[in-house]
Amino acid sequence: MAQPSAEGNLSRVDARLRPEGEKGPLVCSLETYRRYHAERAQPWELQALTRARPMTGPLQKEFMAIAKNAWHKAGQHVDLYAKIDNMLERIRRERSRGSEFLDFKTGSGGIIEAEFLVQALQMRNAIWEPNWTVAVDHLREVSHFIESEARALKGAYEFLRGCESVLRRYENKSVSALPAGQSEQGRFVHRLGFKNIEAFTQKYTAARSSIQGIYGRRIRQAPP
Repeated sequence: MAQPSAEGNLSRVDARLRPEGEKGPLVCSLETYRRYHAERAQPWELQALTRARPMTGPLQKEFMAIAKNAWHKAGQHVDLYAKIDNMLERIRRERSRGSEFLDFKTGSGGIIEAEFLVQALQMRNAIWEPNWTVAVDHLREVSHFIESEARALKGAYEFLRGCESVLRRYENKSVSALPAGQSEQGRFVHRLGFKNIEAFTQKYTAARSSIQGIYGRRIRQAPP
């Protein structure tokens, strides 16, 4: 599936994310999934089920029932927010490119922080919705975000995703950090539609500060 062809590439698939990882069978039975998620799945695996969506096959409903059940149980853990915050810090340590400013995906106030924020609130409040933007709206509707937070969060996330999209189109590969060189940064901000680096930096910094502030209030400062 990873091989390029004259017709293009298929979506990227990481088969290591199956139960038991590289040691397990490529295709598992429903009972294997149920037992794995109930007994051995790591917190990050249960959190990742927030994005689970069936694609094809006759057992879609049965699999999703297993996934939702495991996800709901994980959301009831008293230390849910602490576990998710610890995972976020671990990602920063392991994936950091060495520059907090350039790391728009894993850095403070980055894309992953925005996603973990929403997923944590979804799990705690049993709001099942794989689409991130729609999930923000649902959380606002039940007062887990105030209107200004939801608006700021969506705007900041969409801006950072826009940065990622421009970089991925240009480099034709997965990208998680801004260009380091000044000339490359200049070309990048021009493709985004900014007149200069200063104008981009102002909006970029504000977007990440907005995500970081909301995460701090709703996750780190929240009661258990």
